[in-house]
Amino acid sequence: MSVQTAAHSVPLDQFVAGLCAIPEEHFRVGEVYDYLKNNPVDRHSLTPYLYFSKNHYTRNLIFRNELFALIAICWETGQDSQIHNHHNQNCWMTIPIGRLRVQNYHVVEQNQGTGYCRLEPADSLDVHQLLPAEVDPAEPVHQVLNLAEFNERAVSLHIYSRPFERCLVYSLEASQYREIPLHYTSEYGKLCEGETL
Repeated sequence: MSVQTAAHSVPLDQFVAGLCAIPEEHFRVGEVYDYLKNNPVDRHSLTPYLYFSKNHYTRNLIFRNELFALIAICWETGQDSQIHNHHNQNCWMTIPIGRLRVQNYHVVEQNQGTGYCRLEPADSLDVHQLLPAEVDPAEPVHQVLNLAEFNERAVSLHIYSRPFERCLVYSLEASQYREIPLHYTSEYGKLCEGETL
């Protein structure tokens, strides 16, 4: 059985330039996804932005303007995110290295006053170089996992439009949710102050 590979890949600077060329009125679900599918990123061009930590996945800012932020998230084997949303913004993900599972959730109940919530697992999707993903604005709650069975590091590129600094995280065990601030491990290729790997 042969493994299908991408027909071509583009260097990171060309990928960013292509995103910047998408008019704001077309920077939406469907159209950005098509761009990701047709322009896989050359993994070697990402090297200056990749920081891995054994303790937690890392968030590495590559580019940001008023319309979108491009972030490389580096995952060691077995690392995963909390269940979270994207602060009512659109999000796309492409995987230049490895693969990841995206587990989506339905919010069955949510009480803003008490922080109570009840979630049910929905569909899941394995994302890899040939299959990017986009968050469904109607069902935005999900978790990203680099399963131990995948047995390799992974790097995901996330495009958030518009950029945001906070999101909601959900606990299945506690039936609770809360808002948390987001931070970067590195910005534009340099470790942020106070960050250790």
